[in-house]
Amino acid sequence: MIRRSNRLGGITCSFRSSRGRRRYAPGPGRAVIGYLRGVKVTVVGSADAFNASGRGNSCYLVEGAHGARLMIDFGPTALLGLRHVGVSPNDVSAIAFTHLHGDHMGGFPALIIDALYDVPRTAALPVLGPPLTKHTLGVLLDTAYGIALDEVTDFSLEIGELAPGETRLLAGFEVRGFAADHMSPPHQPLCLRVTDPDGKSVAFSGDTRFCPGLFEAADGADLLVAECTRLAPPAGHHCTWEEWTTRWSQLRARALLLSHLGTDVRERSAELQRTAGAPLPLRFADDGLAIEV
Repeated sequence: MIRRSNRLGGITCSFRSSRGRRRYAPGPGRAVIGYLRGVKVTVVGSADAFNASGRGNSCYLVEGAHGARLMIDFGPTALLGLRHVGVSPNDVSAIAFTHLHGDHMGGFPALIIDALYDVPRTAALPVLGPPLTKHTLGVLLDTAYGIALDEVTDFSLEIGELAPGETRLLAGFEVRGFAADHMSPPHQPLCLRVTDPDGKSVAFSGDTRFCPGLFEAADGADLLVAECTRLAPPAGHHCTWEEWTTRWSQLRARALLLSHLGTDVRERSAELQRTAGAPLPLRFADDGLAIEV
């Protein structure tokens, strides 16, 4: 296993490559979880909806010092991504969805099938998402495998919903929702702020263009994981690098990790990081990157 570590402001950034590892070998999260003094965020996938530059769809594993592992989103490549970083799906304590687009929740049926037939799960799986999450996941699972949510009886599948301004406790983490700007009604996508029992917090933009909810979620967070889909507009309801460079003054997070990267951003990420002039520690995400805050 290759390890490269450096310091980014007050954040320890470690990249661990696990290519070639047989499934469920003890991964980086499993090896160090007992020694965490804060929160560890592992980038399970860092690409946009199109798997730009051969990366997985954006999703993240949040590990707290209290031992819980929370997945943020679970797109089509998430199960593969977990195996690449050496984490068994059974070690995922809960899932929180930012929104209900396929590249962020399309891997849910594969996770359920894995839990039923490959590596049987017995622990409950709490799931939290924006309004319409239970209906959408039910349709998705039924379409993919002909299984209804209430037919999953080998373990408890607990699906809850979160509206902007609400807070829920999930696997020991406090999860608060903020309104993102990415989808049309009746859908309401979310930016999320996840806080562990010791008060460390990580905010996630999900998919959104710049909006008040993004900056509210980031306010005071130890780390903001935010999307940067294109170099410049137009990019639909997404954030771009050009826009980020004009909004540093609005950002109140302590560090920034840009993810959900399109090919144009990825190809220039080293240059952009070097010349950004951002007033806070900044890094671009890659699959397998692990950060402790």
